[in-house]
Amino acid sequence: MIKGDLRKKQILETAESLFAERGYESTGVQDILNILHLSKGSFYHHFESKEQVLETICENRARLAAEKLAGETEPDALRRMDQLLSGMIPFQGEGLTFLKMILPVFVLPEGKRIRGGYQEALKRNWLPMVSKALEEMIRQKQGFSLYPVKTAEIALDLVNDLWDTLGDEIIRSEKNRREMAQPGYLLTLVEPYRPAVENLLSAPYGSLELMNLEKLQQVVMEIHNWWMLDPGTPAGDSGKK
Repeated sequence: MIKGDLRKKQILETAESLFAERGYESTGVQDILNILHLSKGSFYHHFESKEQVLETICENRARLAAEKLAGETEPDALRRMDQLLSGMIPFQGEGLTFLKMILPVFVLPEGKRIRGGYQEALKRNWLPMVSKALEEMIRQKQGFSLYPVKTAEIALDLVNDLWDTLGDEIIRSEKNRREMAQPGYLLTLVEPYRPAVENLLSAPYGSLELMNLEKLQQVVMEIHNWWMLDPGTPAGDSGKK
């Protein structure tokens, strides 16, 4: 790795660590520079702003999550499809730490642009895998589409909209009501998406899970506990006022 690439990697890793620990809004460029003992000139040689740093972190997270799933094998095409679509939702596993960091950003003025960029990165990285899985579903007579790539794109749009809807409800509960989102209610928000994706793929009814109650319970509990303890989050800010 050449020196410039190494420095850029160090900036990204340090920034992500600080964003997760202190919150994106409470972390300044100078905080990153202080830890790395860098000049502002060195930082701005690689990034135009703190926002661009976060956008790059989102891009990298999407790519790494896709690469992890790409290395997994599942001979049954329908199960592989559910594995991919569920795995795209950043509400589980290692993605939960990232989710706790990124959700508070979505309420900021720049949040809509960052969210949109992250969703596009997810779609771009998942599209080859989902298209291939759909083609395999067709070969195994578990689904059908005349236009697999376009169908895969629409399916990914639906999954992005699903986790976006869940994220908005979690934010609304924590920020406006200072209470944990109800997993049972969140599950009702998931329900319309399952048959929509199944119909789109011509998959058997009830063959896709996407999200279940156990996963939702884990997510909302961890996020609620974290936000109530951290004054840098929306719930923490509300609690201080």
